[in-house]
Amino acid sequence: MSESVAHEAGAHKRVELGPWIVRLIFLGIGIAVLVGSIGYGLETADGLVGPGMVPFLASVVMVLATLVECLNALRKQRAGAEGTEEANAIADADDVDNLGRTAAQRNRAVVLVFGAILLTVLLTRIIGLLISLSLMVFGLIAFVERKPWWIALIAGVGSFVFGWVVFGLVLNVPLPTGMLGLI
Repeated sequence: MSESVAHEAGAHKRVELGPWIVRLIFLGIGIAVLVGSIGYGLETADGLVGPGMVPFLASVVMVLATLVECLNALRKQRAGAEGTEEANAIADADDVDNLGRTAAQRNRAVVLVFGAILLTVLLTRIIGLLISLSLMVFGLIAFVERKPWWIALIAGVGSFVFGWVVFGLVLNVPLPTGMLGLI
């Protein structure tokens, strides 16, 4: 018994390079977008939101999230718990998640979401962006999340109103109306 404990205590944990490479790539992309977005201008001469503001804010979130992920990974490696947690996560992947879905149901949901995004992009050319996105929200909540139709309807209408108020009225962004020119 004491031999195995001594062997484990003296064993050198091998660092997985793959996850670190991905973390550093995300950090590099975040920093590059952050620097590039400043060149577009964070605000216009009129004091309105400039074209670089959204990419700037997104890159700040990306850089901060990546740094937090790096710190957490370092902490786990130093504690020696990464290998155990990773093995447990792989073993739990085939189990039912906290919503009661199996791996097959989760995979089906991913396919449905990508299909909904593709359909939304195609419908945007016909019926416009706001209506397409509202239908997508309704469909995802009703058919992927399997919530009652009235909750999906409220969410769809709410997303339409939010998009119209924020982008159409407040930010004065010209939104695609599609071939039908509805909204």
